[in-house]
Amino acid sequence: MNDIQAVTDSSEYKNPYYTVQVSYAGTGAEFRLNDIPFYLENRNGQVDIELPVGDKMISGINEISIIVFPYGDDNGYKDAWENEDSRAEATLYVREKNEAKENRKILSHIKIFPGLSPEQAASGTLIITGQEHAILDYKTKPRQFPDVRFDSQIVISRKTHSLNIPFPRWEWQDGKNIEDNKANYSSLLEAYRKVYTIHKNQDLDALKKITHKLAITQNIINHYNNLDKAYETLNLEESWKSDEQELFKFIEGDLATRQGMKLDIMANGKLARIVNDGQIQPILYIIKSQRMKIKYRYNFYLNKEGEWILIM
Repeated sequence: MNDIQAVTDSSEYKNPYYTVQVSYAGTGAEFRLNDIPFYLENRNGQVDIELPVGDKMISGINEISIIVFPYGDDNGYKDAWENEDSRAEATLYVREKNEAKENRKILSHIKIFPGLSPEQAASGTLIITGQEHAILDYKTKPRQFPDVRFDSQIVISRKTHSLNIPFPRWEWQDGKNIEDNKANYSSLLEAYRKVYTIHKNQDLDALKKITHKLAITQNIINHYNNLDKAYETLNLEESWKSDEQELFKFIEGDLATRQGMKLDIMANGKLARIVNDGQIQPILYIIKSQRMKIKYRYNFYLNKEGEWILIM
């Protein structure tokens, strides 16, 4: 196999657009960029999808990773992968905004066959000139939640070349290092409560204020130069305008315990959320006619003043 030359400088693009092509079959998998989860499949299935990840890209070395674990069936979670064909793959790309996928250029790539031996498991990962090989970790178990433990896990990760990313340094990169303790859980829960109250009151001005930094990020990565357009992308009032959706009660106390809620720290200690294994956070909407859950996703960083800021 010939080496592939990966892109290291995005300055040639007027409006660079960063994505990851996610593909998996026959395994549970969580995909991360710079230790920030951006896609999770807890159950069996097969998917091939492209996802935007510009808000997770940083100048310098970026790390893409996949956590694979046994998927579940009606009888619970299996102890091992069923066959040697189970796989998970992630390819990090850049292209000019609004250009076709065919014009993408590769930044990094990892692929794992969890059913194969450690010597062969990463054999599908592309060889990239000057880029270190993928690393396999069979010991670390990052996906451990109160209600479900994935005892069989493999983490595959790979660092890119040092990349020139034409975005400003993100605020969360300079936030406090977050520790997993009760005090941080309690204070973050109160930050969620403020957002919940805004939803309960359907206060659009307050919601725009609390999501202002999130809108700024969307403005940058999507090259809008128009904050109103960024807010439009966030679709802040979607659940309010729906006759079918209703706000569920705030998840705390015994309900949070039963739901298996935990403080989940990511981005190598710079971001946090409260979540359970089913990706439910303390703020939840329900589709009344079907009792389906609309899962709102929030990531916060802790600024130097000790305030939780909604950023992603």
